Amino acid sequence: MFTLTSILVDIDAVATDHPALDQAVGLAAHCAAHVKIVDVLPWVPPNARHFVTAALEAELVDHRQTRLKLIAESVKDVPVTAALLRGRPGTALTQEVLRAGHDLLVRSHGRDLATSPRPFGAIDMELLRQCPCPVWLVGHHGSQGRPWRILAAIHPNPSDTTEQRLNATILEFALMLKALGGAELTVLQAWSAFGAALLRSRMSPEEFVEFLEAARRDAEQAMSAFAGPFRDRLTDVTVESVQGEPEEVIAQFVESHGIDLVVMGTVARTGIGGLLMGNTAERVLQRLRGSVLAIKPLEFESPVART
Repeated sequence: MFTLTSILVDIDAVATDHPALDQAVGLAAHCAAHVKIVDVLPWVPPNARHFVTAALEAELVDHRQTRLKLIAESVKDVPVTAALLRGRPGTALTQEVLRAGHDLLVRSHGRDLATSPRPFGAIDMELLRQCPCPVWLVGHHGSQGRPWRILAAIHPNPSDTTEQRLNATILEFALMLKALGGAELTVLQAWSAFGAALLRSRMSPEEFVEFLEAARRDAEQAMSAFAGPFRDRLTDVTVESVQGEPEEVIAQFVESHGIDLVVMGTVARTGIGGLLMGNTAERVLQRLRGSVLAIKPLEFESPVART
């Protein structure tokens, strides 16, 4: 059975509420996992050292550590540790994951945005691109309890074992979160017919309809084949295949169905330092405002060095 053993939670220790921690503790209790709570305090830049003395920096560190200790002591029913990390937040968190082998990183998204013109801030996007473990970015619903409507966005591809393994991990995470109690789960596939825009003008209407129908059948057959091993666990799960581009289909489905959490993959192309998030994943994320659990392929290698 798919489970987790170690969950890393990034919080703002001086904040009054911690929705990411609330979500992580509920999941940890379900999985019997350990929770590590961290906050990240950047190093004092050289141009600020004249104003932030060593004594003041030590005071800032002590205050954050005290707050982390109090927050950790308030958590019940799961084993908890806490630590203050130093450095660039995205890099420090990724290095912690690499060092300790955490199974999941949870944080509230958009914390580094002064206003909210975009759903995800620079640190969020940095983690989505470089953190090796799944990243759960908790949106505003996080302060209102666990997600009640979950969407697992997958792209069945029988010819690509990497993508099929990623799809399986997405579905396993979604099923695990559903098992926390009472959540509705939809598994969604967005499909399109290759070259449809060009071929429409080169086919008769009847031929074009037949062409689209063949593409639809292929997509549904791919979904059916992928879901086969999970069939006994999908009895109360809705499975949808919708024609359209992923960013449009997912965004519209989230809005029309009141989805609280999207579980999705960051299918990516190989880069020199690892894998870079693909254009499709970027476009989908730009359209979302709620919580996202983003999962990378098993083959992902973080460009961040271990320390």
